[in-house]
Amino acid sequence: MRKLITLILFLFSLTGLKAQTTTEWNFQQKDNGDGTIDLIFYADIKDPWYMYSTVFIKNGPLAASLELSDISGYEPVGKLRDGAETSLKMDPAFKMEVKVFYKEAVFIQTIKRLTNEPIKVKGLLTFQTCNGGECIIEEFDVSFDIKKSTTPASSGAAGSDNQAKGGDSGQSEKSEGMLVFLLIAFAAGLGGVFTPCVFPMIPMTVSFFLSGSGSKRAGIIKGLIFGLSVTLIYTAVGVIVGIFQSTDATDTLGTHWLPNLIFALLFITFAISFFGAFEITLPSGLANKADAKADKGGYIASFFIAFAMVVVSFSCTGPFVGSILAAAVSGGVALKPILGMLVFGLAFSLPFVLFSFFPSLMKKMPKSGGWLNVVKVVFAFILLAFSMKYLAAVDTWFGLGIVTRLFVIALWIVIAVMLGFYLLGKIKTSHDSDTDSIGTGRLLFAIASFTFATYMIPGLFGAPLSTLSGLLPPPDGSTLTLGSSPAVSSADQAVMNSADVTKGLCGEAKYADPSHKAPYGLPSYYEIEQAIECAKKVNKPVLLSFKAVTCSVCKVMEANVWSDPQVLEILKNEIVLASLYVDNRTELPVEEQVTSTIDGKVKNTLGRKLRDYQVSRYGVASQPYYVLVDHNENILVKPVGECSKEEFLNFLNEGIKKFREAK
Repeated sequence: MRKLITLILFLFSLTGLKAQTTTEWNFQQKDNGDGTIDLIFYADIKDPWYMYSTVFIKNGPLAASLELSDISGYEPVGKLRDGAETSLKMDPAFKMEVKVFYKEAVFIQTIKRLTNEPIKVKGLLTFQTCNGGECIIEEFDVSFDIKKSTTPASSGAAGSDNQAKGGDSGQSEKSEGMLVFLLIAFAAGLGGVFTPCVFPMIPMTVSFFLSGSGSKRAGIIKGLIFGLSVTLIYTAVGVIVGIFQSTDATDTLGTHWLPNLIFALLFITFAISFFGAFEITLPSGLANKADAKADKGGYIASFFIAFAMVVVSFSCTGPFVGSILAAAVSGGVALKPILGMLVFGLAFSLPFVLFSFFPSLMKKMPKSGGWLNVVKVVFAFILLAFSMKYLAAVDTWFGLGIVTRLFVIALWIVIAVMLGFYLLGKIKTSHDSDTDSIGTGRLLFAIASFTFATYMIPGLFGAPLSTLSGLLPPPDGSTLTLGSSPAVSSADQAVMNSADVTKGLCGEAKYADPSHKAPYGLPSYYEIEQAIECAKKVNKPVLLSFKAVTCSVCKVMEANVWSDPQVLEILKNEIVLASLYVDNRTELPVEEQVTSTIDGKVKNTLGRKLRDYQVSRYGVASQPYYVLVDHNENILVKPVGECSKEEFLNFLNEGIKKFREAK
C-alpha cells in the first residue's frame, strides 16, 4: 500500500511538471554539402508563453544555448543561433528590449565533420520561457546520429517555412513599435526645422526656388529636387549605419557600455552647446564648397543647396539625428536606421517643398527671433535628461551603483524645475533676449514642466512611476523612506544596501555570489540545508524563494512587492530566507550531487539540484515560487508565485502564525 501511495505521488508530481511544459520540440539535421552539418531545433510554443532568443545580453534574461559534450569527430562552427525571425519586446523587469519567439522558435547549430565515420553528437539544450506572470527555465539532453554519408534532408524546405513564419506571431507588436519609432523620426524632422540654424534659412531657400525664370513650374521642380536631395542625403546616413549593422551587432551596440557612453557624451555635449557655452560646426571648407556649388544656379544647384543646408544646419539637427540613430541601434533591426533617416529627411524637407508649391504661405510664417533660442535651450534640457538613460546603461554594465534610480529621478526633477523657471523667464542664457511678458505657449509648457517634476517626486520614495519605466533604471535599494516607517529607516537602508552577500542570518553562507544574492541586502542562504540548520537555531520558519537571475517576473515581484515596508519588516525579522537560484551553474562536489527521481539523471550543479527539488517536491517548474516550510521541510501554507502585495503579506503572516501555533 505504501508503495502504491508513493507511486501515485510520483505520478502526480509528473503530472504537475507536464502541466508546466510550455514547448514541444522536434529536431532535424541538414548536410550542407561542404563538410558542415546544420543541427536544427524546432519548438512549438504554447500560448501565451514566449521564448527568449540565443542573443546574450549582460544582466538580461536567459538566452537559449546548446552545451555540446563528448566532442569527437566534429567541431562546432560558432554557437547556437536563431534560425527564424524574432520579435522585439520591452521587458519591464530588465528595462531593455529583448528578442523573443512567439508560437514557434527555430535554432541552428552548425558543426564541421573531422572524419568520414559516423558521428554521435550529444548536448544539453537550455532555454527560458515566460508568460508575463511566471518564467520557466528548462533543459534537456539532445542527441543526433550522423551517418557516414549524409545528403540534404528532405525537411530542408520545412525548415525554410518555419524560418519564414517564425516571426509572424507578435508581428503586430513589432509593427506597432516600428510605427511609433517612425512617428518620432517624423516629429524630429519637423522639430529640426524650428531651430536657429534652419528656420531663418527658409525665406532665402524659397527665394532661390522662385529665382531665375520666375515661373511657378520651375520653382516647384526646384523645390521637389531640393526635398528629394535632402531626403536622400539623410537616408544615406542611415544606409551607412545599416550596412555595418547586423542583428548581433545591434544587440551589442544597444547594451554594451561603450556605445552607451558615446551616446551619453554626445547628448551632454550637444546640451552644453545649446545652452550657449560653445558652437559645434563642421569644417568650414565643406560648407564653403557646398555654397560655391549652390551659387551656380539651375536645377542641379538644388541638390547643392540641399547639401549645404544639411551641412550648415548640422549643429542644430545633429542631436535629432543622433537620437534617431541611437534608438535604431538599440532596437536591433538593421532596417531601422534607414527608415528612420528616410522619414526624418522627408519631414525636414516638407516645409520647404510646401513653400515652393504655395509661396504665399511665407507671409504667414512667424518671424525668426528670440523664440528660436528658447526652442534650442528647451531642447538642451531634454537632451541632458535623456543622456541619463545611456549613463544608467553604462552603470548597470559595470555594476557601479552610481547612476541609480534615485539619482536619475532626483536629477530629472531638478532639470524639470529649472526648465519651468527658464520658460517663465526667471533663468536666462547669454543668448536670450529680454522680454516684457511671457506668451501663452511658454506659460503652458512651464506648467507642464512643473507638473512633470511634481509627478516624479513620489518616485524618490518608492513609487513605481510606471509611465517612465522604460527610461528609468529598475527599482533598487536607493529609494528613500519617509518618517517613521516601521520597516526600514534611511540608516537601516544604508546598512542593507551595503550588506555582505556572504553573510547569512547565522553566519557564512555557502555558494554566495554577488550575481546571485537577495535583494535589499537581506541576509540569505543559497541552499536549503544551510537555511534549515539556521532556522532551527533562531526558531523561525524558512522562506524558500525559487528564482533565477534571468527571471523578469522575479525582479518585478521583488521591486513591487518585497520593497513594501511591511513585507521587508517580515523578511528581515520573522523568517530565514533561502534564495534558491535555479540557474546557478556552480559545480557541486560529488558528495552533494543528487540523482533525480524524475529523469534519473545526476544533477551536478547547484541550479539543477534546486530545480529538481522544486519540481519533484512541489510539481512546479516556474519561477518565482515561494514556499514557507518548518524545520522538517513541511509546508506551512499554500505556496504562491507572482501575486499582489496583499496576497504575499497574507501568505507570510498565515505561515508564520501556523509555525508559532505548532510550537
